[in-house]
Amino acid sequence: MPYAATHILGAIILAELFRGYFIKDNKKFPRYYILAAAIGGIIPDLDIGAYYLLYFFGFSYDQIHRTFLHTIFVPIALFSAGVFFLKTGIKSSEIRKRHLRLSTLLFIFAGGSILHLILDSILAGYIIPLYPLAYYSLGLNIVSSLPEGFRGIIAPTIDGILILFWVFWMEFKLKISDYF
Repeated sequence: MPYAATHILGAIILAELFRGYFIKDNKKFPRYYILAAAIGGIIPDLDIGAYYLLYFFGFSYDQIHRTFLHTIFVPIALFSAGVFFLKTGIKSSEIRKRHLRLSTLLFIFAGGSILHLILDSILAGYIIPLYPLAYYSLGLNIVSSLPEGFRGIIAPTIDGILILFWVFWMEFKLKISDYF
């Protein structure tokens, strides 16, 4: 199962690559959107916070995690809300102060959530995309096809690779050392 760092860094890196190679304008795509991508990347795992509370009422981890928030309904709801705010022109003055658009934030949250579901379905084995309407599971479970000795270390290895990529991106593309 991918760790939180994989979900967060995967979303950050994809948003930064999109920003760096397609938008190329800090005013159109401020860094706050990169933060939004990180948040979007972990939205499906917010159910773990619910587990900490519901544990005391007799719920098990499996009854909470990978259920409601790990469905296609979350990104669809976020995307739909983004379309609603885009079409109606409703704006938040607090968000506008930072040169952000509420609709764009919601689209980025939806994209981060989709990425999370994709990573879980590829690496963690499965997701139940239509829960609770249908219990059909979807996934490749690539980790189970690896040799037994690799299965326990693949998630930290992916985290390490993504962190190294991010550090090198920050240094060589964004020239982060210029700020110190």
